[in-house]
Amino acid sequence: MQPTAAPRRVDTWLRDPTARRRIGLGLAGVTLTIAALVTLYPFHFHLATASWGRIDWRLYYPGHSDRDLVQNLVMLAPLGAGLVLMRFTRIRLPRIVLEAAALGLGMALLVETLQIFERARFPQAADVWRNAVGCVVGALVTYGALTWMERERRAAEH
Repeated sequence: MQPTAAPRRVDTWLRDPTARRRIGLGLAGVTLTIAALVTLYPFHFHLATASWGRIDWRLYYPGHSDRDLVQNLVMLAPLGAGLVLMRFTRIRLPRIVLEAAALGLGMALLVETLQIFERARFPQAADVWRNAVGCVVGALVTYGALTWMERERRAAEH
């Protein structure tokens, strides 16, 4: 029998369902807080500012900043990762993708809708799908990493 290496601290935390759920919940909470701060600051909401005409309804526009695209994709990726950490052992991949898409879409719609009331912000429909896709990608990457870690652990036990 070959000696096995001592498990790393992260491996230990991610094996324990309670610790994994707490990490996921913390990650999701921090992500939601940061996303709200970054997208809604300076928090000067005015009902008179609200208008459907303020919304940029284009889903894609050539020549737009790649930086904005990447920022919107990355913004909610940790939210998808947190979702997977909270639900990994109790859920399958198709359900995770569906839940991450719904969570990302819901959060993005909330933020973009609130931006209608903020003079310094300009809501964009493109940001909604970008945030939702980012949330799904974060979930997929985390699901893949946890699945790989679980397979490696099982292989090491045999």
